[in-house]
Amino acid sequence: MTVILVLLCLAIAGRELYLAFERKRIPAAPEIADIRTQLRALRGTRDELESVRRSQAERLDRLTREQDRDREALGEADARIRSLITQINDRMVPDVNDKLHRQREATERLAADVAGLRTHLARRLDQAVAASLGADPVDIVAGTLRVEPPEARPPVAGAYERFTAHHGLRVELTDLDRYYLSGRSPRGLERDFIELMRVSRADDAKDTEQLQDLERALRDAEWGMAQIGPLLLVRTPESTACGVLPLADLLRPETAGLLDDLPAALRRLHQLPETRFHVLSGSESSM
Repeated sequence: MTVILVLLCLAIAGRELYLAFERKRIPAAPEIADIRTQLRALRGTRDELESVRRSQAERLDRLTREQDRDREALGEADARIRSLITQINDRMVPDVNDKLHRQREATERLAADVAGLRTHLARRLDQAVAASLGADPVDIVAGTLRVEPPEARPPVAGAYERFTAHHGLRVELTDLDRYYLSGRSPRGLERDFIELMRVSRADDAKDTEQLQDLERALRDAEWGMAQIGPLLLVRTPESTACGVLPLADLLRPETAGLLDDLPAALRRLHQLPETRFHVLSGSESSM
């Protein structure tokens, strides 16, 4: 009987404990339900965020691809522009530079001509002043220099002007192929040039250095003609000859025509007396 009572007490106590535990557990159920609701909401938010992330990633990939295409198109356009600029530079810049170079050379020549004219005018005025005080008038002789091809002219012109300076002549003015030289009388030049022919035939290199220099410069041209007062040099592919024309011939119209007719000028030189004529190079029979 005692055992039964003990068991009964234990059963009653266990029931009370269970009821007490249930009473404590039931108030937390709404909180758990709320937590579960929040968890479900968070799970939904996470899914939405994942969807947004995937959408944004896809959009970013699309924008990256479009940016790459734009960059490639921009590179192609830049390459085409550079190619066009290069073609324009290759075609136009050399032509523009050449035109600018020619204009600069023309301007420099014009400036030199103007400076030469001013110098010439001042010199002529000085001579006029001297003449008004009783000084002798200044002698002027004509000169001509023609060379083909044109690119061979500069060295020939340099030798020509050195030759004239050696014989006491000063270049007053140039007009294309024409030279106007002062400082010596035609008759004095005639005597000097006849003596030069004699020395040239004697092969005296020391006294004919300037003449040889002019002859060598003419030799580099296909043809050419140099006149200094009565002295005439003619260059042909076969020979270079020079001679001293009589002063009376300088007044004749046909003599002026020799400057435009190379074969006629060479024939006229061969008609001169031996004392006035000399072949500097080539054959004496070349005409």
